[in-house]
Amino acid sequence: MAVYDRLGPLLLTEVLAQGPGLAIHRAISTLGGRFERHHLVATFSDELLGAGLADSWPEAQRIADLLAGERSFGGNTKFEAGPPAFMSCDYLAGRSLAQVLAKVRTEQVPLGVDHALTVLQSLAQAVLQLHGKNLHHGVLSPHSVWVSYEGAVQLLDAPVAALLGTLLPKAPALRAALESYAPLAPAEPLQRDLFALGAILFELLTLAKLPAGPAIPGALAKATLKAAQEDGAIPVEILGFLKRLLAVDEPFGSFETFSAELEQVLYEGDYSPTTFNMAFLMHTLFREENETDLLAMKTDQSANLFPYLPATPMPEDPAKGPGRNVIYLAAGGLVVAVGLFAGMFTYVHRTNQEHLLEQQSLQAKLGAFQREKEANDAKLAEIAKQEKAQKTLEAMFGQQAEQGATPELRIQAKKQLDASRLKDRKLAEQRAEAMFYNQQILARQNGKP
Repeated sequence: MAVYDRLGPLLLTEVLAQGPGLAIHRAISTLGGRFERHHLVATFSDELLGAGLADSWPEAQRIADLLAGERSFGGNTKFEAGPPAFMSCDYLAGRSLAQVLAKVRTEQVPLGVDHALTVLQSLAQAVLQLHGKNLHHGVLSPHSVWVSYEGAVQLLDAPVAALLGTLLPKAPALRAALESYAPLAPAEPLQRDLFALGAILFELLTLAKLPAGPAIPGALAKATLKAAQEDGAIPVEILGFLKRLLAVDEPFGSFETFSAELEQVLYEGDYSPTTFNMAFLMHTLFREENETDLLAMKTDQSANLFPYLPATPMPEDPAKGPGRNVIYLAAGGLVVAVGLFAGMFTYVHRTNQEHLLEQQSLQAKLGAFQREKEANDAKLAEIAKQEKAQKTLEAMFGQQAEQGATPELRIQAKKQLDASRLKDRKLAEQRAEAMFYNQQILARQNGKP
């Protein structure tokens, strides 16, 4: 039987993520004593609340309203003064990036460069959207980042982040936890956010936290793709981008220069972002958690929530006459009768509702399986198309490597042939992953583990 804790108008169900300064919960809202919908709720540490965080709730709500409608942030974000004060937004099934990194470390699952670039792409877009509205984050870390089971990335704490930054002098525990993601020297808001992006990207590639300022150049020089379980160095274009983010080389002086180099890193190298691969990783890492979440959410929809509703006080009866006890007894009998009838009605209604919810849940699950398979089939078709094009290129480069007019042309064609074959091997790996994912989808659809 599920147990709930009331928090203002919501009922908390489970802690999904615990980070420095805040915790993320799943919660539900009620309507007429029954389940309405799920939410994500952030509660804050005593350290931050004691530092006066809730005093700035009107400003946090103003920022949330400015960001409304942007996919990079939580939808319908609301702030409640409490006590205790908290923040809520639309529910998005997933876990924090900090939890993703922890799982990758403990279970030794490869975190590819394409995964790192997928996160980078989404975070960079969020940072640019913030600064485009004359806002900034200021305390960006893997705990700020929410990754859905379908590969979407959001900054849930964006509306309150800048306020957290102003409280760091009064919050030593949070300040210490963010040291790896903040430059040692004071920096402009944009540079501070870009440095945090660089620190997160470094961790996604190497599984190591960025060292303190003076040690950064040496760490970059020795860094390998440990997260992807490869011994090779970080690709040159990504390393150059990292150096600028971390101010080892000339930092980005504007949105335009940052965006231009970001585009090159994302789309002109050997690796590129892919939400599909990120979703595959999340389902691999958090399969048990996802299944547990789905079961708990189904339980929430049919739970008896009346015991958790706020108690309604009975009004005092001003009557003082001798017939008052008789009136009370009659009223009590009426209440009992109404209660029995309501109980029978509720039982029948709940039984029907549970059956309907089961049918709806089954239909939704089958629909989700079908959509997953259609998306995966489309990916397989695209891979097949690219493989066919690669075979044509390989044949052309092979002919040029043997029959080129000059030695230089033959050498160049040989390099292009090697690069084409490497890309062909990567496409074969992607095809194998997609076919394996299709098998998983069919197994889940048939109820197999």
